[in-house]
Amino acid sequence: MDSSPSHRGGLPHRSSPSAATPRSHAQDETTEVFSTPEIQSWMSSIEQCLNEVSTTVSEGKMNSEQKLRVSNLCRKVGYGVSQMAVQYQSLKHKALQNYATLQTLKENQDLAISLTEIKQKLQDTLIKQNSESTTFADMVKGTKSLIRPHATSSVAIYPSDQTKTSEETKTLVQKIVCPEEMKLKVRGLRKIRNGGVIISTETKDDILKLKQTVESSTSALTVDEPRKRKPRIIIIGVPTDMAEKEVFKSIYEQNIADKHPTLTKDTFLTSIKLSHKSGKREADSCNYIVEVPASVRKALVNQNRLYINWTSCPVHDFTLVTRCFKCQQYGHASKTCKSITSTCGHCGADGHATQECSSKENPPNCATCKRYKKPCNHKTGDLDCPPRKAAEYRYINSIDYGGA
Repeated sequence: MDSSPSHRGGLPHRSSPSAATPRSHAQDETTEVFSTPEIQSWMSSIEQCLNEVSTTVSEGKMNSEQKLRVSNLCRKVGYGVSQMAVQYQSLKHKALQNYATLQTLKENQDLAISLTEIKQKLQDTLIKQNSESTTFADMVKGTKSLIRPHATSSVAIYPSDQTKTSEETKTLVQKIVCPEEMKLKVRGLRKIRNGGVIISTETKDDILKLKQTVESSTSALTVDEPRKRKPRIIIIGVPTDMAEKEVFKSIYEQNIADKHPTLTKDTFLTSIKLSHKSGKREADSCNYIVEVPASVRKALVNQNRLYINWTSCPVHDFTLVTRCFKCQQYGHASKTCKSITSTCGHCGADGHATQECSSKENPPNCATCKRYKKPCNHKTGDLDCPPRKAAEYRYINSIDYGGA
């Protein structure tokens, strides 16, 4: 009789794990393997039990004891497999929970980054909107909205004696007027021509108090409403081959006539005045800086763009303040500067011009701030320079925008 295991027991003798046929690379890539000491121990125990089953079967016909032995061994196999399955499911469940937690943390991190970016953009936008300065690039791009002056009131005070200086008038006014006693909200006091000063306050009631106090004094001072200048606008890219009269005529016919029929052509042409032109020499176009009444200014600037013959030209308020490149102060040009010596626009020192500076490799110092002993670690004329902002504030509030 053939005594081979396959014939006598119907079961082949199991090989040990080390002798098992290795899996293909494809199987390794697609099968998840959770290898833990408990699973390895149970697998070894199962292999031993199954080998005993094979050995028992191969010994011949089974008696009652053998059958019981086989039954017990199979029971052990079933229990071991069930325990392994339970541990596998528990391990897999924990792995899925950890994965979900990691995904939630990643989503929260991404959300935090997005909120930080949004916050930074909002801060940048607020800083840009709160900036009172207007650069030439702002004018070209049209990023600046309609200028709206601060809601302040002003009064001009002049001495009756024309030989008095503005400084003397300022000293006299400060002796007569006490802001604390009168509860005045003074925004500014600055010197002007003809020995006068201009005082700006928050309300018209404050101006009325000032007028009554100065006029009732015996200080020989006169009170007058400050004369505001007409607004100026800049028209970008006007063709240089057009004459000034042709430009103004095109502005009226192509932009004003239909939208503002109450404004006649003659009234418009007599009210508009070219202040000066800017741009590169011998270029095909230039920029017109034009002085206009408040009503005309609003009509033109609100359009954002003017059509002149075959050209479309951006139009904006012109609020660039004049800076002297000799003394580096605001409010006048170099040709009218009364300073004897030049001031460097880079290092802020007196005695040499900017182009003659020997310290250009060093960080700049603002000449304007340095003169008033303020923090000067920035370029002269920087957009955020306090004296420049103050000059722009004074300029805007010296213009008659007609209530904007």
